[in-house]
Amino acid sequence: MKIPDYYRQFQSKPEEKKESEQKVESTSPDTVVKEQPKAQPKKVEDKTRPYNADQFSLKMLEDWQDKTIFTLTGPVTDGIQHNVIVNVDPDCPFDNVNEYAEWQIKTLVDELKGCILLKEGSLKLDDGSDAYEAVFSWYPTDLRIYQHQVYTLKDNTAYKMTASFTKKTRQTIGPSVVRMMLSFKPGAPKK
Repeated sequence: MKIPDYYRQFQSKPEEKKESEQKVESTSPDTVVKEQPKAQPKKVEDKTRPYNADQFSLKMLEDWQDKTIFTLTGPVTDGIQHNVIVNVDPDCPFDNVNEYAEWQIKTLVDELKGCILLKEGSLKLDDGSDAYEAVFSWYPTDLRIYQHQVYTLKDNTAYKMTASFTKKTRQTIGPSVVRMMLSFKPGAPKK
């Protein structure tokens, strides 16, 4: 098996012995050579902030940004993997959810060939937050897909939730998925 050139630098060569092995061989059993302890590297204090995710936390470097796209998967039914995708835009340039939604809708209709806007309008999330919804239809393959999007905005952060269905699953699991989307609470969870 040929090893790519990049990885050869990590491969040990059998004829070469590590420096510590050579020292041990050159001393007699009666002579013990003590190695000097290596100086500890100076600890560097990085500028960090706490980052908490669902399954982990870490100290994120101060100038880094979270660009996570959250995907909650459900059942595979009627030929498609059902899911809810949540996009978070922390620096939203729009002042209200309607402007943000209109921009999102226009972008999607312009970019997806054959995409038809079936429904749009204002609504409230379960917690009372203002939201906006849009329902689209399009044919990415031979299968007609319905896409339900819900948009909301809080403290200059925009949230877009997207769920896709077939004609059949829009009627069967669609209402439950939309109720799940409406239970969304924008902002960091309270601890």
